[in-house]
Amino acid sequence: MSKKEDHITEPEELLKNDHSAEEEPKEESSRAKLLNSLVSDEDEDKAPDIRHWKDIMQAMSIDGQWFKRQMGVIFMIAAGIILYITFRYQAQQEMIEEDMLRKELLDWKYRSMTRNSELTLRTRQSQLESRLRANGDSTLKSSNVPPFTLESE
Repeated sequence: MSKKEDHITEPEELLKNDHSAEEEPKEESSRAKLLNSLVSDEDEDKAPDIRHWKDIMQAMSIDGQWFKRQMGVIFMIAAGIILYITFRYQAQQEMIEEDMLRKELLDWKYRSMTRNSELTLRTRQSQLESRLRANGDSTLKSSNVPPFTLESE
């Protein structure tokens, strides 16, 4: 025998070594089929002939007890997914609201700048004098003397 054949044991021998008294004959036959398909070199491209979900579950030794033991973990994962989706939705809503408030703030900033420039234009000395003359109040006159003197050297 070659080295490759020394390490390969028959699937029935593996089952005998790994067989416990609690396993049913159906599980033994499905395990034997699975081990046979894994060990044999005849047709590696062909998948094992498992046609039903029950056969897959038996081959993987997953039964109702496994689901009962893992129910807490499954609920925790589901709760985590639900919380993640909820918090993400909430964060997106806050981001949308923040963006809307930034746009509104920018709009108010531009309105304030416009009002400020209009106020500056209306309160300019020349504009005030022309309005007073138009209304007939001529008691105010602009000064010809500058408010300070410039000295030249």
